[in-house]
Amino acid sequence: MKLFNQRGFTLIEWLIAIVIGLFLTAGIGSFLVASQRTTESTYHSEQMMESGRIAMHLITRDLRMVGFFGEYTGNPMVRGSGVTLLATDISAANDCVIDWVGATPEGSFPSTDGRFSALFVGQVNAANSLDGQYTCVSSRSDLITDSDVIGIKRVIGSPIQSAADLDEDRYYFAANTASSQIFTKDDTWPTEVAMPGRQVWEYQHIVYYLDVSAQSGLPVLRQLYLDNNSGMQILGSGPLVEGIERMRVLLGVDTDTSKDGVINDFVAASNVSPQQWSEGRVIGAKVFLLVRSLTEDQNYTNENSYELGDVSVAAANDHYRRALFESVVSLRNMVY
Repeated sequence: MKLFNQRGFTLIEWLIAIVIGLFLTAGIGSFLVASQRTTESTYHSEQMMESGRIAMHLITRDLRMVGFFGEYTGNPMVRGSGVTLLATDISAANDCVIDWVGATPEGSFPSTDGRFSALFVGQVNAANSLDGQYTCVSSRSDLITDSDVIGIKRVIGSPIQSAADLDEDRYYFAANTASSQIFTKDDTWPTEVAMPGRQVWEYQHIVYYLDVSAQSGLPVLRQLYLDNNSGMQILGSGPLVEGIERMRVLLGVDTDTSKDGVINDFVAASNVSPQQWSEGRVIGAKVFLLVRSLTEDQNYTNENSYELGDVSVAAANDHYRRALFESVVSLRNMVY
């Protein structure tokens, strides 16, 4: 019987195998770490994109329809002259009020002095204030300083066909080309005989603002809406969208001597004159949203600065990723 000699690996062969194994392990480890970082970065980016798209869609959708009042669009919004208030008025404590100097304070419903603001844009300053306007927002804690507040009045949804379809928590706007009424389910339904050619819509006053959530510590977008039982109420049990860190709105103004319906400049709301408002020269809006990731990425340091129109926002060298969204909206119903 023939015997064969058997031998194992030499020490050099073992060392070579170990070195090759270490290189392979290090390469796989580096790949896994890079893959994890890429996954985290992608997750944060997708998270911001989704939050930004939802927030921008909600705001611009309402801005496009600001000042739309069905068949009555383009007519004077004056209580007692063209607009009849059948519903009980809302107390100032439960409303969002603009306290115009030398004029009747204007809440959700048209006032008697002819000043009606379908659109309000104000900026929260360091004193948590809106220059005395919209106490429904400025009275709240944790507002984000230097961010804008947007108030929008309009009718929403589709025309309502029957009194049976009315909701007791909502206000409604019935109008034809000559007159209008604001009423609730408890008021008289405007018949075709009483108001020929009328349409009935839900009347809404919507307010968008940013604050820091007491529960999560995140910057969030919130919405107030008009409720028949309690005035202006926060929509939902939580924030509308999380991660919205800053909101800025510039208004597009037709500044030509002869109004031609073309935007000449985008300016802060504080730089729009009362005459420009009354002449219907505010015909567009440019919306900026700075969106922040909900969690930190320790492998990333944000040293960027973001330009929100006329405002620059620095990231303060933190570990949050951010994205800037911008959209331009045409305001087609802003003439009264």
